[in-house]
Amino acid sequence: MLGVWRLQLLREVGRRGTIRAAAAAMSITPSAVSQQLRILEAEAGVPLLEPHGRLVRLTEAGEMLVRHADAITAAIVAAESELAATRAEIVGTLRVAAFPTAARALVPGIIGALGRAHPRLRLTLRDLETDESLAALRLDEVDLALVDEYDEVTRVREPGIELIHLMEDPLYVALPPALAPPGASAPMPLASLAAVPWIMDTETSNIYRAVLRHFRRAGLEPTVRSNCRDYGVIIALVEAGLGAAVLPGLALRERDVRATVMPLDPPLHRRVMVALKPERRSHPAVAAMLAALGPPSTV
Repeated sequence: MLGVWRLQLLREVGRRGTIRAAAAAMSITPSAVSQQLRILEAEAGVPLLEPHGRLVRLTEAGEMLVRHADAITAAIVAAESELAATRAEIVGTLRVAAFPTAARALVPGIIGALGRAHPRLRLTLRDLETDESLAALRLDEVDLALVDEYDEVTRVREPGIELIHLMEDPLYVALPPALAPPGASAPMPLASLAAVPWIMDTETSNIYRAVLRHFRRAGLEPTVRSNCRDYGVIIALVEAGLGAAVLPGLALRERDVRATVMPLDPPLHRRVMVALKPERRSHPAVAAMLAALGPPSTV
């Protein structure tokens, strides 16, 4: 009979491409993974892995077994959720991922509140961009994630992942005092900022690419002076007079900013969502986290 544990090991090797990476994910030694997979291949009677450059990949038979492993794992998660619901209190570990501004503005207070309400529940947080969070969800490294999307290009499309709309997060333009019109509060037309240098997120980030597309639709090709991932640094550079920046609302929450902040014209916003596998939604710890995040709202 095929062992569930060995099927899960095969799935991890297929996903990650190496024995070593799968071993690290499953917290065992590479030699133990190799040994268990040899046993699984003997049980199956056919090769399940084959070399692919420096990596390994699943054979056709291996892919078939992994599809069954996915179904088995989903059934195990559902069983764990039902079992957890019979307990008088919420216990265990809840693994959360969030993109950086949500990790700063939304998650700490919620983790603190849940920890006080459920002392035997341990919550962990990983600061991940949306694509990293989705990969972690696929690999069952986290239980739920806060993710964002800006436009059709960045729209989250992930088979087997449920999305729950949480809020709309508008984006703003921040100008140093020398560049801001007196008493400015109305939406700032992008066309009027053609000569302004910009401080932007890193070029690989979704927000950088979405903002760049937004600028180009408005007929503006921005001059980017600096790229930074940390919004605290971006705001400091704007306050120092080095350029303007486009900032999401969550980056401004509970933060004193000396720059002049105005809505964008044309407007731009992002959708903030919770992403999770459907079979995890009924788990009491996940349900508690969803309740703490609250109903859909706007920033």
